[in-house]
Amino acid sequence: MRTKTALATGLVTMAAAVLSAAPPSAASAAPPHAAPAREASAGGSGELWLARMLAESTRGGDVWRHLRAFDRIAAQNGGVRSTGTPGFEASSRYAAEVLTAAGYRVYRQHVPYTDYRVDAESATVTAPAVRQVRALVMRWSPGTPPGGLDAHLVVPRATTDDAAGCSAADYDGLPVAGSVVVVRRGSCGHTAQQRVAAGLGAKAMLIYLATPSPDNIYRLHGFDREAFTIPVASIPQTEAERLAREAARHRVRLRLDLRGHEVAGVTTNLFAETRGGGDGRTVIAGAHLDSVSEAPGINDNAAAASALMATALRLAPHQGKVRHRVRFALWGAEELIDIGSYHYVRNLTPDERAEIALYLNFELIAAPNGVRFVLDGDASEQPPGTPPGPPGSGVVEKVFKDYFDRAGLPYESHDLRAVGSDHEPFMAAGVPVGGLNGGVLGVKTAAQAARFGGTAGRLYDPCYHQPCDTIGNLDRRALGENVPAIAWAVGRFALDVSDLPAAGAREQRP
Repeated sequence: MRTKTALATGLVTMAAAVLSAAPPSAASAAPPHAAPAREASAGGSGELWLARMLAESTRGGDVWRHLRAFDRIAAQNGGVRSTGTPGFEASSRYAAEVLTAAGYRVYRQHVPYTDYRVDAESATVTAPAVRQVRALVMRWSPGTPPGGLDAHLVVPRATTDDAAGCSAADYDGLPVAGSVVVVRRGSCGHTAQQRVAAGLGAKAMLIYLATPSPDNIYRLHGFDREAFTIPVASIPQTEAERLAREAARHRVRLRLDLRGHEVAGVTTNLFAETRGGGDGRTVIAGAHLDSVSEAPGINDNAAAASALMATALRLAPHQGKVRHRVRFALWGAEELIDIGSYHYVRNLTPDERAEIALYLNFELIAAPNGVRFVLDGDASEQPPGTPPGPPGSGVVEKVFKDYFDRAGLPYESHDLRAVGSDHEPFMAAGVPVGGLNGGVLGVKTAAQAARFGGTAGRLYDPCYHQPCDTIGNLDRRALGENVPAIAWAVGRFALDVSDLPAAGAREQRP
């Protein structure tokens, strides 16, 4: 899962979305992890033998051999599996070999992409005492001059509404011209904060996210390249707070070298398709396979990719019995803002698009302090005015909720747009969507800790986009609870999409 909405709109917005989610009840009619005896959903044919078989046979343990393989691939390739690296290519090759051996029709789609290659990202305090500061240059940031720049440090005044640096008034009386400003990521967004600082004459901006994991550092994305006119980099909260303390006592000077350049490349989407199911309706279940360039990406998102692979292996002997074609999709370049899935949807013919009955998406399903979020397809549990997903998305949501209710497992509803991922291009094309995620940069509340376990006041995944996102970061219990649910949904829709709208009833969205 890329920085996407969570970093584009701020941690505060993400936390607010979590706090506003209504806590649904979780019935206990079946023991945990058991496949429901029958589905309570209205609509549908009720033909559930395949869903039941997959949910009962696909377990968290089935996923571990794939997770170990992806973890090993990352370790052998500089600790990453990101787009354009040998680690991603090895991940795709491994998945293709496993799915081909299972008898699927496996094929790749080449995906052109543009990325930002870092040339330099260093920050050094030069006065009052020399020391290094960890920094990650923002993707698509303007660069410093060759050799870097030297400037004094300015910290805007703190505000009570998490908006420091969002207004020129926050810098009143401060020598901003010619400075490097250090600012907490505010509710107005880093694009607006940079615009304010640049307008006052700042030479560069260092930004940090305030989280319960203050040593973490997150690479930001400049979504609107033209809006950025000065170099921007992120630093850890601990470093930023130390700089602020030093600036309160001394005149602090920094030397920054922040540079990168545009590169073009070609990555791949990997598909594995059942050989059965020829009625003209296709069920797509997907997860992205790439990591960010700073992490191995095992919870984000090898866990979900591995869950789909495990489901596919259990489904493989029954490929000839599915009514609707099942297409498993492992996306490339999601962390570069859904490039792989957008390329796929954009290149579908009208007939190919019409055949897609629904799209299921899965992210961060083994977060170590996570919450089980079900995508709220009909927006019925979101604030008034929240747009729902395409028609049929509420049906997909209900299939997951009914499963968890019958299995006695808690869940919360999540706005479809609260976390950006590969379901977005399908939504825009009018395809019903649904799925699960375990939380991104949100902070677990006391109520959530009581229902899901874990620790209140900590991030859902403290290793999100960090080097520690290895196999040791995963929650085995969460994985064991979520994998059968994924298998259930795949099996259910492989036989029955009768309660989803036909393509003629769908509308594309801008």
